[in-house]
Order: sequence, then structure tokens, then C-alpha cells
Amino acid sequence: MVKINNLKSHKISVLHYWNLGLRSARKIHRDTKIPLSTISYQLKKLRTQGSLKHRQGNGQKSKIDTKRARALGQFIRRNSEVTLHELTEKLQNQCALIVSTSTISCHLNRLEYVNCLPLNTPMLTEEHKERRVEWAKEHLNDDWKDTMFTNENSFQLFRNTIRRWSKYAAEEKKNPEESAKSSCLGFY
Repeated sequence: MVKINNLKSHKISVLHYWNLGLRSARKIHRDTKIPLSTISYQLKKLRTQGSLKHRQGNGQKSKIDTKRARALGQFIRRNSEVTLHELTEKLQNQCALIVSTSTISCHLNRLEYVNCLPLNTPMLTEEHKERRVEWAKEHLNDDWKDTMFTNENSFQLFRNTIRRWSKYAAEEKKNPEESAKSSCLGFY
């Protein structure tokens, strides 16, 4: 951070002397104690470009254009737990684009996506427990002969190792109940 601020102040100082009509790198160096090479570089830039603005990018076109960026966003929205390697394969198979994982990573960083581990949440909250007891009391005297219970959920009890892409990493939570929404008790 200090280096960036120094560079910014160097640019401002050199620009100030330039606007005053002083074009000698040695005189500016004597007054400001900014390194002579830095001043020479800044003055040369002012002579050729007319400003001290940094040239953005290297002029090379991005491999991930609008269409492919949209496809990349859709892949992540459909499955936020997708890895960079899976994304490269999908782009290659579905969009005929061969890119490296680092290119995809840079693009996702520009879009403010973060690959994060969701925070742990309790398996059952107090509300869940109360609702289960209520349900059991309501169905205490039901005929259970023709009822089949199914549960095909899998939970990772000890730690969460599944990373996911999110723009809101701080709010991302590991919710063991998410997969439970898809399966339910079957009454036949």
C-alpha cells in the first residue's frame, strides 16, 4: 500500500512541475528527492502520451468473450460446487474453447466470485426439533402398516470439504438440510 501511495505522489509531483513548465529531470529530482530514473520515465511518458495514465492491459483480446462469460456464469449458477478443471472441460466441450484454469480463475475474480468453504451450521435447530416432535404427536395413532420411510441423504458430519463459488462468501453457510428438501417421507 505504501509503494502505491508513493508512486501516486511521485506522479502528482512530476505532473505539478510539468504544469509549471519545468522539464528538467535533474531539477525536479533536486527539489523532490524522487529517483532520477522515475522522473525521466514520467517526463518521457508526458512527452509521448500527454498524460501519466497507465496503459490498461496488454492489448490482447480476452479469450472469454461475452457469450462464453454468460455460459461460465450459468455453469456456476447450476452447480456452485464445480471445480476449475470441470469448468475448463465444460467450456471445451460445450463452447469449443480451450482455456487454462488460471484464465478462468482470473475471469471469476474479475466478476468478484470467491471459491470458499461455507460456514458450519447446526444439523438441527431448536425449531426443527420442535416441529419434529409436533409431527410425531400428530401422527402418533396413524396406521403405519402401509407406510415406507425413505431417506437417501448423505451428510458430512466432521468437516465440510466441498468448496463452492459465491459472490457473497461471508454469508455462505453449509446447510445440511438442503439435500433433505429433495427427499421426503413417502406415504404409500
